[in-house]
Amino acid sequence: MPASKQISVLSVRVPQSELRQIKSLAASRGVTLQEAVHQALRAWAFDQKRAAPLPLNVLQGSLAGVDVEKIMRESRKTELAKDRARLK
Repeated sequence: MPASKQISVLSVRVPQSELRQIKSLAASRGVTLQEAVHQALRAWAFDQKRAAPLPLNVLQGSLAGVDVEKIMRESRKTELAKDRARLK
């Protein structure tokens, strides 16, 4: 099978009520649930490509507003302290 035709499994957790609605809507449009999800993902990806790209130093999602460098420095300090303690 060519690489472009390889299929992977994607597992998504959604509330039961939403799943029923999505299945019903897909059926009413004459598509499988798999095709409906595939169309939605393609549409989302296309929309993301159209949006202006963010600079690499701008964090989104759960990391937005978090000082990641500070957390990493503190984590590294802790690791170094543990390493020093092991060497004693």
